[in-house]
Amino acid sequence: MKTKLLNIDANAKTVKGQEHGYMTGVLYLAPADSSGTELCALSKVADCVADCLNTAGRGGMSPGSVQFTAPNGESLPDNAIQRARLARTFLFLNDRDTFMTKLVREIENAKKKAHKAGKVLVIRLNGTSDIRWENYPAERAGKVYPHVFAAFPELQFYDYTKLPNRRVSGIANYHLTFSYSHAPAFAPIVAKALSFYGKSVGFAAVFKGKLPAHFLGRDVINGDESDLRFLDAPGKVAGLKAKGRARKSASAFAVPADYSPARVLVAA
Repeated sequence: MKTKLLNIDANAKTVKGQEHGYMTGVLYLAPADSSGTELCALSKVADCVADCLNTAGRGGMSPGSVQFTAPNGESLPDNAIQRARLARTFLFLNDRDTFMTKLVREIENAKKKAHKAGKVLVIRLNGTSDIRWENYPAERAGKVYPHVFAAFPELQFYDYTKLPNRRVSGIANYHLTFSYSHAPAFAPIVAKALSFYGKSVGFAAVFKGKLPAHFLGRDVINGDESDLRFLDAPGKVAGLKAKGRARKSASAFAVPADYSPARVLVAA
């Protein structure tokens, strides 16, 4: 497959990391079940499919607003970005060994690129997916590791997740941020995440109104200043402004401007 797996500082948010000395490589796959296989296990419960960043920026544009039908029947903008995300996903699903070999090789190349630019490479594998990468072995320099994080102990990896029980505390170079949803059906998931992760894992929440000073009993920081969540102080909430379809969506995923803090804390 000629399509690259990693996008290097390819969006306005990750490129902000360069101001802090970082270069960011992100893997964007076809989100939710748009490929015909579910890659975001709790996307339906979180009601975030319609608001997914998959359609933000250039991913939501196409000449003449032409659409094409994804394998799950969803209509997507007909552009190279959406086609590439599907191609990567099919490779991941149908030829895992080749996918992981290609991923390792691209990370190696990205390291060289970052070094040449005087930056530190960081990697986000779940740009538009929610995969437990800690469960997939990776081979580097002839040695098989339990996961790609172990294969590159010198690099910082990070992700957002809606899964409330990922056991990655023993992986020193992998940072997780729990992704909040305001959907009522997601409240038990939030409660489980609060209990399971405690203050060791920060939260991220999308707001349609102004960022509050506090949310879920935690201080809120501006998560749009950069995507470098591993630099956040423990236990914070990274507040994000609604983007793409989320700005006008009627889904329950984003926190509405008139939300009640009491309702959130009781639900959580």
